Amino acid sequence: MLTYLFNIAFAILATVLYIQAPWTYSYDYSVLLMGCFIAQNVLYFATNKRKHWLGFEFFFMLSFFLVNFVYPVFYAPTERIYWSFFSFAFNDNFVTRATALAYFGYAWYMLGATRILQLQREEPTAPTFTITMRQYIWFFGITIVSWVLFVMTGGLAALQSVYAEGSNLRDVGIYSYFNNIFTIGCYLMAIFVFRLPKQQWWFYLLVIAAFMLILLSTGSRQLAVGLALVLIVGFSMYVWHLKWWLVALMVIGGSIALFLVMKLRTEGLDVGAWQEKLAQLRLEEFWDIYEDLIVNDVNLFRLFGWAQENDLTWFQGMLLDISSPIPGLAGHIIATSDVPPQMLHGGDLPSYLILGPDATWGTGTNMIGEAFRSFGAVGTAIAMFLIGVWVKESYYRAHKSVYWYLMYFLLVSHALIYPRAPLLFDPRLVTWSLLLLAIVMTISTNQTRIGNWLRRIGQRKEEQLCE
Repeated sequence: MLTYLFNIAFAILATVLYIQAPWTYSYDYSVLLMGCFIAQNVLYFATNKRKHWLGFEFFFMLSFFLVNFVYPVFYAPTERIYWSFFSFAFNDNFVTRATALAYFGYAWYMLGATRILQLQREEPTAPTFTITMRQYIWFFGITIVSWVLFVMTGGLAALQSVYAEGSNLRDVGIYSYFNNIFTIGCYLMAIFVFRLPKQQWWFYLLVIAAFMLILLSTGSRQLAVGLALVLIVGFSMYVWHLKWWLVALMVIGGSIALFLVMKLRTEGLDVGAWQEKLAQLRLEEFWDIYEDLIVNDVNLFRLFGWAQENDLTWFQGMLLDISSPIPGLAGHIIATSDVPPQMLHGGDLPSYLILGPDATWGTGTNMIGEAFRSFGAVGTAIAMFLIGVWVKESYYRAHKSVYWYLMYFLLVSHALIYPRAPLLFDPRLVTWSLLLLAIVMTISTNQTRIGNWLRRIGQRKEEQLCE
C-alpha cells in the first residue's frame, strides 16, 4: 500500500511538472525531472515487497532513463553533436517539455504497475502448471526446422548483408515468415527451459546460446538481447535469486558487449577491420556506450513537434500493427488506402520526418512520442497506465496459467527496446506465440490421450488372449 500511495503522489507531481514545463530548453528543469524519475524508482524498489524484484520493471526503467533523460541533462548543455543522429534538425525548445511529457507518462505507468498491490493477491512462487518433455521437444523441433528453412531461403545471408553491405533492412522475402517462426520458437525454448528438470537444461541452454552468438555475429541484437533477458529473469525467479551487484555487473558487461557489436557489425567478420575500428574508437562520455538508446530521444522531440502542428492520429497510426498477425493484410491495407504508409504504422513516422520517404533504414521511435501524437497528453497517461496494469497482471497470473506466463516473459524480452518501440506491443509476436503454444499443448494432450487409448486396447487384447 505504501508503494501505491507513493506512486499516486508521483503521478500528481508529474502532471503538475508537465503542465508547468517551459517551452524552451531548461537545464535545471531537466535535472529536476530526472531527479523525480530516480527518486520514484528508488522508492518503488525499496518499498515494494515483491519477492522477485528483477523483472520487466527493472529493465524497462533502465532503458526508459537512457532513452528520455540522458540527452537533456548530459548532452544538450554541451551544445556538441556527439553522433550524426543528432545532426538531424529538431526544435531545441521542445527538449525540456517533451522530457516532462516522458516523465508524466512514466509516472502514470508506475501507478498502473502498482495498482494490483492493494489487493490481497497471492505472491507467485513456482508455477502450478507443467511443461512436459514432449511439449518442449516440440518447441525445439519447431525452432530447428524454421532455422534451417530460414537459412535455406536466404534469410541468414540477407541478415548478414544488412549491416556488412548496407542492404535495406525493410526487404522481405519468404524467409521473413520462417524468421518469425524461428523467433517465436527461440522465445518458447528460453521461456520454458527452467520448467524442465535441471539435468535437461544444459543442452537446450547451449542451443539457445549458439543461436544468440550466430545472430550477434551478423550484427543483429534484438532477439539475442531478448533471449538473454528471459534467461536472466527466469533464472533469478525460479533457480537462484540474483543479487543486485551481480545484476549490475551483467548490465555493464552486456552494455559494453552490445556497444562493440553495434560499432563492429558493419565490418562483417573481418578481424583486421575490427582491430582498425577499435583503434579509432573514442569515448568522450560514460553514456556513449548507450548511444543506440540515447539517440531515440530525437524521435520524441520530432513527434512532439509534429503533434503541435497536426491533428491526433488516434488508432490510425497502429492500423498496420493491429493487422500484422494476419499474413498479407497489412500489404492489402497499404495498397488500398489513401493514407500515406508512414501514417499507418507505429515507428514509421519519425523515420519519414527525419530521413525522408526513400530511407533504406529506420530511426526507431519513442513510445511516449507515439502515444502523444496518437492520443494527446491525457491519452498518453491512460495508455501508459494500462501498460503498467498489463505488466502487473501478467506477473501475478503467470504462475497459474501457461499463457500468462508466456505473456509476461514476452514482455520481459522486450523490456529494453519497448521505450524506443511503437506503443502497441508487437501484436504479431504475441498472437503467433500464443497460437503456437496452444497448438503444441493441444497436440501433446491428444498424443497422450491417443497413447493411453492404444495402451488400453493392447491391455484388453492381452487379457482376451490370456482367457
